[in-house]
Amino acid sequence: MKPLTWVAFLLVFFIPLVSEAVDTDATAIDTLAVDLWPDYDKASVLVLLTGTLPGNSPLPARVTLPLPDSARVNAVARIDSRDGVMKDDILSSPGLGELTLITPDPSFRVEYYMPYAIKDKQRAFDFSWQAKLSVAKFRAKVQQPAAATSFRTVPATADVVRDENGLTYHTFVVRSLSAGQPFNLHVAYEMALPRLSARALPPPNPGPAPSTAPTPTSVNPGTNWPFMAIIAGAVLVVLAAIWMVVNQRR
Repeated sequence: MKPLTWVAFLLVFFIPLVSEAVDTDATAIDTLAVDLWPDYDKASVLVLLTGTLPGNSPLPARVTLPLPDSARVNAVARIDSRDGVMKDDILSSPGLGELTLITPDPSFRVEYYMPYAIKDKQRAFDFSWQAKLSVAKFRAKVQQPAAATSFRTVPATADVVRDENGLTYHTFVVRSLSAGQPFNLHVAYEMALPRLSARALPPPNPGPAPSTAPTPTSVNPGTNWPFMAIIAGAVLVVLAAIWMVVNQRR
């Protein structure tokens, strides 16, 4: 067989095998925390999805999550199992009504902004979750804007807590969701004057951060293992082609 034929053979058959080896479709999520922060640092709703795959999940894993068409993605990161730091070195791609990411760690974070409706002093938005994968422990929590009044949710929340910064959180009962099962939430409140919650927070404390809710922090770069695997496969293909060309000349 001619060297060029060998190269074509390797490119056609070897590269797809490498691509399939670097990730596996996740079919379940063990825990998923959904935090909704309207009017936090922007005049919109900040959505934070923090998920953890089951312990027996093969890694790297491809995870597909629902994403509103109007969403503006802020961050897609893995949570490093060694140091617990979020790192934005993973592959991700938004699609029609969904976002797909590939994570080499069992935990991940997705952050995005979505708009809300405004009418005079009224503000309202809807959040819906319906995914092709199941969730064993689905936790939802809504942060009430610092300047909001007449705050209400449909369905009603199970508990209301206040953190050390004075912000109020409305929490729902932890539930399990099967694949395709929806979770729909409507939030409405009044705000006499537009005021973001982040501006009402006290100065940063050098001590440990409060554990009541995750914070939208900057993520640290790390090693993109799926991309490195693809590069390694390409290098093997090139080395094999060079070896065959050299042998052919000899």
